[in-house]
Amino acid sequence: MKADSLKIARVFANGGDVHYVLPHFQREYAWDKENWQTLLNDVIGLYESYTSDKEPEHFMGALVVINDGTRNGVIPAFKLVDGQQRLTSISLLLCALGQIIENTHASLHKRIRRLLTNPDETDILFYKLVPTKKYGDRDAYLALLKGDEFPEGIDSKIPEAYRFFFKELDNRIKAQAVDPDRLFLVLANSLQVVFIDLDQGERPYEIFESLNAKNKPLTQADLARNYIAMKLPEKRQTDVFEKSWSKIENLLQDKRTVGRSNLGELTGFLRHYLTMRNGVLCNERHVYERFRDRIENETSNVNEFEEEIGTLKKFAEYYDRLLRPEHEPDLGIKTKLRRLNVLEISTAYPFLLQVYEAYGNKSISRAEFEEILDILENYIVRRYLTNEPTNYLNKMFPVLWREINPSKLIESLKRVIVSKKYPSDINVRREVLTEQVYDKRSQTREKIVLILETINRHLSIKNHSGGYTILDKPATIEHIMPQTLSDEWKTHLGKAWEQTYKDYLDTLGNLTLVTQEWNSELSNSPFPNKKNKLERHALTLNNEYFSQRISKWDDKAIQNRAKFLIEAILEIWTELGTPPVVQKSSGTKPRSLTILGQAFVVNTWRDVAYYTSQIVSELVDDFETRIAAQMPAYFDKHEFQNACKQLPNGWWLYLNLSAASVKSLCRNLLTLAGISEDDWQLEED
Repeated sequence: MKADSLKIARVFANGGDVHYVLPHFQREYAWDKENWQTLLNDVIGLYESYTSDKEPEHFMGALVVINDGTRNGVIPAFKLVDGQQRLTSISLLLCALGQIIENTHASLHKRIRRLLTNPDETDILFYKLVPTKKYGDRDAYLALLKGDEFPEGIDSKIPEAYRFFFKELDNRIKAQAVDPDRLFLVLANSLQVVFIDLDQGERPYEIFESLNAKNKPLTQADLARNYIAMKLPEKRQTDVFEKSWSKIENLLQDKRTVGRSNLGELTGFLRHYLTMRNGVLCNERHVYERFRDRIENETSNVNEFEEEIGTLKKFAEYYDRLLRPEHEPDLGIKTKLRRLNVLEISTAYPFLLQVYEAYGNKSISRAEFEEILDILENYIVRRYLTNEPTNYLNKMFPVLWREINPSKLIESLKRVIVSKKYPSDINVRREVLTEQVYDKRSQTREKIVLILETINRHLSIKNHSGGYTILDKPATIEHIMPQTLSDEWKTHLGKAWEQTYKDYLDTLGNLTLVTQEWNSELSNSPFPNKKNKLERHALTLNNEYFSQRISKWDDKAIQNRAKFLIEAILEIWTELGTPPVVQKSSGTKPRSLTILGQAFVVNTWRDVAYYTSQIVSELVDDFETRIAAQMPAYFDKHEFQNACKQLPNGWWLYLNLSAASVKSLCRNLLTLAGISEDDWQLEED
């Protein structure tokens, strides 16, 4: 290995021929506007201090390459192991400058082209830098140098980067703030890199991985890609990457995320695939290590390794359908997967991957697949409505398939599901009365809309023996007792208006569906006005219930409507079986609370609410905007009339809450603060 300090002009062979190719394990072009702006600021700073007598130097870091011999016998070729983000960005800066001055500075334009191309060569050798094919990077870059339009339907950031540099440079040149010739000299001579040339015997993949240990921002999927290249013989890399791995990366892109974990899609897929295989959900920071361990332990030769990558491709296609049900060709399965996505079912993906494999192998029928999805919806809806902790699912779903008897698939699945903290009818009837199901998260609103729309369909078909009415515009959630109480509403609710408001505002019994237009009209209108409109509303959910005589909308009225909705819920998502034990009892008490590794001794539910709020207040900078404004019923700058306690940040926390309300409060706080439920552990007696 040898290292030299080189100017960018030297990197591009001072206008001579050179050819840089990115290996398969390299990731896509990933710089964004912040990186582009930093590079441009550095260049402009150098420009302002540049003179013919004094060339300022600016080191941009390392370019790590491995000598790859020659092309056509005379052109030096290198594999670019590290530094592609910098080199690609500088090339795009040069492209932008060349395009701007093409008709005004012919000689300079020619010099720029000599830095970027090998003009005497054809095909791929014409280009000095050849990006990867990921996300369309290569197609975009080559089109730019050929003077073509950027291809449509690509996800590459190269067009956006080029347009950024073009606009910024064009404005400066038109304003005569920058001289093109002088700017070119800055780019060619002042920008420098440490050029590290590895010997042929050194393995670039190992260098790439070691660079990540030095705080280079590579993802778990980047490291897995590198490892695959490391394991494959050179002659097999192109075939395996083009037939399998590249297709996986095109399907599942890490710039898109999965579920509440916000993991990139490819990283999330690898995590769930490993979970499916091992029965344990690995830490999201150790996905690459667990992937490497599986390959080392389960494959003994190159052929087995290639088979595993082919298997990954098959499961990646299944995973893509879980994320994007529109890619599932079967209409019935597609519809049910869409409903499960609304319910945020990503914790079940390891199980569903196994279901998909069985379906693909024709081990289960289409009807069985659909019934499995119905059972999962039943389970998730009941757990959501009774506010069962979601972190339990991370332990349950990875081993669920192993507990099922394939010869009695549906029967055994129901039996196993019922034993997995399944809420019984008794649980549902008790908890839904007071459970605060609504919050301002869009995902929560989508769940409530799905549940209420399903109830409306059920009531329509049941009571009218035929079709059902749907809204002509997107559904919004209407609080019958409004979120902002007028004096008239307070009088209507009576002396206990504050308690009723806090206990029942966001419960299911107080929620219904209307369009945005109706929502605005209803707003905080008095209850008689709301009732008159709702009893004339098109949805059976509204018109049949509110056509009854209801003189007052207080806690009892809200509970009565909740009971009405509960009966529909139990008819739609019927009990799968009798759970062996009742999961919740009204007499439970909290014993200990652990938040982000910090343990608290708690004796009452108020302690749980207080310590959770305290931790959130310490973590969130803008508490008023991010927390208090989203939960005005629980936080105020002034002391509440009923039980409350002041947090260290000065805000008052309302504490006259039931156990269910405390759990709902904590769940919402965790969501708003971005804390995983895995990091909030509560033990009860």
